[in-house]
Amino acid sequence: MIPINVQKLLTQKDIKYAVKHIFATVKTPLYLITPDGEILFGNYQEDLSEKYPIELSGSIFAWVVGNSAALPVSCLITFLIKQEFEKKSLAKELLERYEEIELFDELSTQITNSLDIKQIAQLVLERISQIIECNVGVFLLLDTESNKLKPISKFGDFGCFEFPIILGKGILGEIIKRGKGEIVNNIREGVKCYNSDEPVVSLICVPLKNKDRIIAAIAVGSQTQISYTTEELKLLNIFATQAAIAIEKALLYEQSLNAAKSAREKAKELQQALDKLQQTQTQLIHSEKMSSLGQMVAGIAHEINNPVNFVKGNIGYGFNYAQDLIELVELYRQNYPKPTSDIQEKIEDINFDFLKEDFINLLNSMKVGVNRIRDIVRSLGIFSHLDKAEIKSVNIHEGIDGTLMILRHRLDNNQEKKSIQIVKEYAKLPLVNCYAGQLNQVFMNILSNAIDALQEKGDLIIIRTQILQDNRISISIIDNGPGIDQQVQTKLYDPFFTTKEVGKGTGLGMAISYQIVVEKHGGTLTCVSELGKGTEFCIEIPVESSCEI
Repeated sequence: MIPINVQKLLTQKDIKYAVKHIFATVKTPLYLITPDGEILFGNYQEDLSEKYPIELSGSIFAWVVGNSAALPVSCLITFLIKQEFEKKSLAKELLERYEEIELFDELSTQITNSLDIKQIAQLVLERISQIIECNVGVFLLLDTESNKLKPISKFGDFGCFEFPIILGKGILGEIIKRGKGEIVNNIREGVKCYNSDEPVVSLICVPLKNKDRIIAAIAVGSQTQISYTTEELKLLNIFATQAAIAIEKALLYEQSLNAAKSAREKAKELQQALDKLQQTQTQLIHSEKMSSLGQMVAGIAHEINNPVNFVKGNIGYGFNYAQDLIELVELYRQNYPKPTSDIQEKIEDINFDFLKEDFINLLNSMKVGVNRIRDIVRSLGIFSHLDKAEIKSVNIHEGIDGTLMILRHRLDNNQEKKSIQIVKEYAKLPLVNCYAGQLNQVFMNILSNAIDALQEKGDLIIIRTQILQDNRISISIIDNGPGIDQQVQTKLYDPFFTTKEVGKGTGLGMAISYQIVVEKHGGTLTCVSELGKGTEFCIEIPVESSCEI
C-alpha cells in the first residue's frame, strides 16, 4: 500500500478546494483534526463532541468533529481521499509496468544481439534481480547427454543445493521436469541444510522450453522469508520466454560453429590425405624412375665396361709392340746408317723422330682416357646401386666421391659456368650399414643445389665427415653461396616447394632427401644458413641402421 500523508493530500489544490467547499456548504460547526491533535480545517469548539473517522483500508487518518452533520462530511472526505489514493496507486502501477516493459525491451535487445550463452544468462539474472526481490539466482543449462542441468551463471549462496541438478531429482529437478514454473515459499520444511549458515528459504523456479523441450531453467530465491506471489512468477515466466529464444539461437549458433569447425577439420584431413596421396604417388613415380635409371645406368656401365676393358687390356700390348717396333727401327738405323733414297724420303715424310716420341705419348693418353672412363663407369655403378632395396655396409666416402665424379662437368670451369673448388675433410669412418643408393641420391640433391647456388655467389664447397657419439656419423656439405632466407628454410622439406624457375625444379629433391635420411635411416637432416654467409646441410645417421623400407 502507498504510504498516505493526509495533511499533504488534503492540501492538494483539488482536494483542498473540495473540502473547503464542503465545510462552507454545511452550516453547522465542524472541524477536521488529525490523530495527533492538529486541526486541518475549521475551528476548535469545545462543545462539539461527535466525531467520525476518515479511514482507508482500516486505518484512521483523521476525524471530522461536530454534530450529526459530521457523519456525511466524513464519508464524503473519505471517498475523496480513497479516490485520490486509487488514482495514485494506479499511476504508480502504470509507472512500474512501464519500467518493467522498458527493462524487458532493453533485455530483449541485449540478449537478441548476443550469441554467447554465458553472457545471455548473466544479463537475464541481472535484470531479474532488479525487478524481483532476491539475493540468490542461478541460470541452468541442460546437458542432453548426461540429463543434468549445469549452472552457467549464478549469484548468491545456494548452499543446500548441489550442482549440477539431475533432472527429476530434488526440488529444482522435480519442478524443471514437470515443465512448469512454480513457487516454493517453505523450503525449510522439505530440505535439511547442513552446509550453509543462511539457507535459501523461498524460491521461484521456471524451466525454459523450446517446442515443449526443456533446454534450461532459471531459479531465484531469498535467504530471508519472502512470500513470492503469482505476480513474480508471471514476471519470471516472461524472462524465461525471452531467454529461451535467445538461448536456442545461441545453441544453434554454437552448433553451426561446431559443425563448421568439424567440416573444416574434415576438409583439412581430406586435403592432408590428398596431399599425402599425391606426394606418395609422385614419390613412387620418382622411385620407379630412379630404379629404371639405376638399371639403365648399370646396363650402360656394363656395356661400356666390356669394350673399355678390352681396350685397356690391349693398350698394354700395343705399348709393348710399339716399343719393340721403335727399337727395331732404331736398330736398323744403327746398322744401316745410309738408307736408300725411298726409305729416307719416307722417314722425312712421316717425321719419324716426332712420330716415335708422340706415338708413345698417344698410347699413354689413351691409357689415361681409358682409366678415366673406368672411373666414371665405376662411379655410375656406385651411384646406381641396384641393390639399394637392401641395407648393406658401404664406404660413405666412395658414395660421395662417385657423386662428385658424376657432377664433375658442373664443377669444372667452362664458358657458361665458373669453376667450383671442392675441399674434402674426411674423417676415418667405419663402414656404414645403410641404403647406399638412396644416400647417394641425397648427396646428389644437396650437392646439385649447392652448385646452383654458387652460380650466383661463391666458389667453394666443403665436404666434412665426422664420427659422433652414440655410434653415429655426420656428413656436412657447406658452401659459401648466397645463403637461404629464414622463411624459405621453414618450407625446405615441403613436397613440391621450389625456388627454381618452372621446369628447372620439381620441389621433390629435399622432401625425398628428408624422407630417406629421417624415415629410412633414423637420422637427422638439418640446415643452417644465413643470407650472404652460405649454407650448411648436416646429415647424421647411425652406423648400424635398423630402419626398413
